Amino acid sequence: MTNPSIAARIAASADHAIEKTCARCGAPILTAWAGRTAAVHVTADADPIDLAAEIQARVEGRLTWRLITTALGVRRIVWRDPLTVPHTAHPVLRDHRCPPRPIQEVLL
Repeated sequence: MTNPSIAARIAASADHAIEKTCARCGAPILTAWAGRTAAVHVTADADPIDLAAEIQARVEGRLTWRLITTALGVRRIVWRDPLTVPHTAHPVLRDHRCPPRPIQEVLL
C-alpha cells in the first residue's frame, strides 16, 4: 500500500492536466508539467481560444499550448509551435494572466 502523501506528490508531478481554480482571481485554469526531460510548469486558461485570440496572446507576450487528449482520455498540455502545427489540430490554450485589480484612489 502506498503512502497517501507520496501518491499526492506523484499526481502533482505528473504531466496530465489538472483542473483548478486560480487562487487570486477565481478563474478556471488547467495546470500541468509540459515536457518530459526539462518540464515547465504551465498554468493556462481552461477555455480554448481561436486563431485571433492566439495572435492577441502572442502580441501580449503570452505563450500558447496545445491540449492533447490521449486514447485513454488523459489530457496533456504540450508546447505549441504556431508555425508547424495547424490551429485546428488540437484545442489551443494560452498562459493564464489574472485581470488587473482596481487601484484605490488617493484620499484627499
